[in-house]
Amino acid sequence: MVHLFWIVLHLIFYLLFPEFGASVSLLLYLIFELFSTYKNNGKLEFIHFYFLGTILTIFANLSIIYSFSSGEGVGSYTYALPQYFPIASLIFAIGNQCMAIGYFFKGEGKIPKLVSQAKLSYSLLNKIFWISLLFSFNKFWLPIQLPGSFQILVEIIPIVGIFIFSKYAGKFQGKTLFVQSLILTLGASFNALLFSYLRLDIVSPIIVFILGYYIGTRSLKSFLSVKFVPMFLLLIVFYTFFGLFGANRANVSDGFDRISQLNFEFTDKNLKGLEEEESLSAFERSSNIAQISATYGLVENHGFYNGKASMPLVGALIPRIFWPDKPKIALGSWFAMEIGAAIEVDGWYNNAVNMTIPGNLFLDFGWYGLVLGSFLIGIFLKLLWNSVGFYDKKFNLVGLFLGVYLFFTGFLGIGADLQILITYLSMYLTLLLLSILINLIHENSLRRANLARK
Repeated sequence: MVHLFWIVLHLIFYLLFPEFGASVSLLLYLIFELFSTYKNNGKLEFIHFYFLGTILTIFANLSIIYSFSSGEGVGSYTYALPQYFPIASLIFAIGNQCMAIGYFFKGEGKIPKLVSQAKLSYSLLNKIFWISLLFSFNKFWLPIQLPGSFQILVEIIPIVGIFIFSKYAGKFQGKTLFVQSLILTLGASFNALLFSYLRLDIVSPIIVFILGYYIGTRSLKSFLSVKFVPMFLLLIVFYTFFGLFGANRANVSDGFDRISQLNFEFTDKNLKGLEEEESLSAFERSSNIAQISATYGLVENHGFYNGKASMPLVGALIPRIFWPDKPKIALGSWFAMEIGAAIEVDGWYNNAVNMTIPGNLFLDFGWYGLVLGSFLIGIFLKLLWNSVGFYDKKFNLVGLFLGVYLFFTGFLGIGADLQILITYLSMYLTLLLLSILINLIHENSLRRANLARK
């Protein structure tokens, strides 16, 4: 009944305040849900991390809506259709509300839990620290690209390490743990600065550090401490650096040469002449109202796509090991071409635009598909989260890999489209196989030890 009230409220806000649509009512729901959870037990789940990121998205959307309504517009969003901003806000609100209904649905369904036998100790923490630090700089010594989920696991080793140390630094208020988590954060961010094409890879370690520390303390007061000044300074530096890196990332090399090249661009007199597309702030980039309005425009012009937009995901279910020549699954590039925001260059596309999960569902299946699809996605996400045992007392390293991946991708908006669900499923199955192997090895070692005693 509570969710039904909010859905009705979204519709009322959409009708009464068409300029901002249902953005305000969705914002109210998210704040209410987060505040209630914080006051209740402070245990943020996957959906709450997503809500936190969605709040930032809504504020960015309101800013973009205001820019267009005031006649200024935003040059980067040439594909935006301002006349559809209200309905786009409603699509986003209904999609998120139905996802929340599915997530909080009291069902009996379960999937196998990710479990690994490991006793937390200073020795284990020390090994995790050095392994995480080593993989923070994996681009220097790991020349190969692993297939699919295995590459993601390699990439998030330092992220998991950051979370473990920041969580226990918050829980036990340990100075050494805090310094270790800070070292891992700086290492992972610096490595991303040298090698990554995506700007969010640079800030993700900082976000994980902050969220991990909160989970350890379950208190916001701890962030008022002086020791958090370096983290907030890093966020400020990233915000000011966002446009510069975005404007030049395609033209700079990897490694330490990138630093000198970016420094040259920063001091160059032509920097002030950056086009608006290239100088978009991180805040503006976090909006999605333009993308969803473009999906509604496609529906107005061509009707619902009836699964055409999501069809490539069928091929994504086949592991590349069984289909070595499987083509790239790039829904964002397809969508960019569809709305005229990309062209084909050298056999590929020069741009990708995220349609968002609500936009993807609406484009393919309309309002019924949006409601049912979002509800089922919510159930799926809850099943994944429950398989992690995130707040279990026993230390579960394998479960942490999926849990940390879920919460920081959730904070960043879950994903660009429905493709993220395939990635989540692939990650879960890979880690489930890994947990089974680890437990078999552990049981065999115990059996041998028992036989040796006899």
